[in-house]
Amino acid sequence: MEQVQHAFAERVLRDMYDAVLVLDNKSNIVYVNGPASRMLEVDEGYREAGTRFSLLTENEYNDEFNNAIFAALYDKDKTTVRKVPYMAPSGKKYVFVLSSSFLEDTEGMQLVITLSDETVAEEMTQKFNDSSHTFTIFLFAFCGWILFYALWEFLGHPFPADYMTHGVEILGIIMMVFILVRTSFSWRDLGVTARDPWKTVRTALIVAMCAFGFLCALKAVCRQFDPTCFEPEAPFLDISRFGLRQLQYIITAGIQEFLARSVIQGNLKRITVGKRPAVLAILLSSLIFAALHIHFGFLFMAGAAILAGLEGILYEKQQNILGVWIVHWVFGVSGTLLCLIDH
Repeated sequence: MEQVQHAFAERVLRDMYDAVLVLDNKSNIVYVNGPASRMLEVDEGYREAGTRFSLLTENEYNDEFNNAIFAALYDKDKTTVRKVPYMAPSGKKYVFVLSSSFLEDTEGMQLVITLSDETVAEEMTQKFNDSSHTFTIFLFAFCGWILFYALWEFLGHPFPADYMTHGVEILGIIMMVFILVRTSFSWRDLGVTARDPWKTVRTALIVAMCAFGFLCALKAVCRQFDPTCFEPEAPFLDISRFGLRQLQYIITAGIQEFLARSVIQGNLKRITVGKRPAVLAILLSSLIFAALHIHFGFLFMAGAAILAGLEGILYEKQQNILGVWIVHWVFGVSGTLLCLIDH
């Protein structure tokens, strides 16, 4: 009868979805089921007495995990339920909801530890909180930027509009430092990744060339209606305008895309509710990006919104800043060489 009960208990523990670890009253490991074996990286099944639990989890990162186990061993009258971090011998990290209970059999009291893997849920919660904090700080900075623009207008444009653009770049750098220092986001979360670089560049160049063709067609059509528009005395494509400023614009385009994609679009997607958070994130980030160019006037803002929308779609597909960085730079330089903008 005892063997039947033993086999039944083993079958129940083995088939459980959660990780189960059984210890005796001396903290020796008695049994480990399959999920516990995979996550704790120990052998599955029953063990001989003498394999102490603490020897398998002995590192500073697991102090909270070990303390929860020992607290349950010493306080048999209470059921322990606690969220604890754990690092396996391979270095992989988990977050467990640990619960404990005591069972008594012919061999004495045994502690049954159940570990529910909450790692993914905990990471999602952390990223949601980080996104909320990041976007809140950005909104404060954005409102301050709008107020600063109002002051610039009130004072009659005391310095060039380029200085206002540099302010946007400084905001992007500040947000970059904050995200890297104060959040849990990885480089991949921020779209800074080397995944499929050639495919990313190839797609970006195709989109950039299409954008260049669109600008050429736009200028040609506008010239048909108003031959005096866009500096008619200059060549249709003025290569002489390409210089150091356009090369420096590579840095500007990169910072602005980090701000538009990693700070605005990425965080909006994480905190936006609804059926299509990605679509809403693209629309809102495009409008915000356009508003950051308010010092260049309505037409420039409208163009910036359209460009940001197209780049937002590209970024959503690639999840890589490199592609939109290329498109942004080519679009800006093309606009300059076509005399559409003075940038």
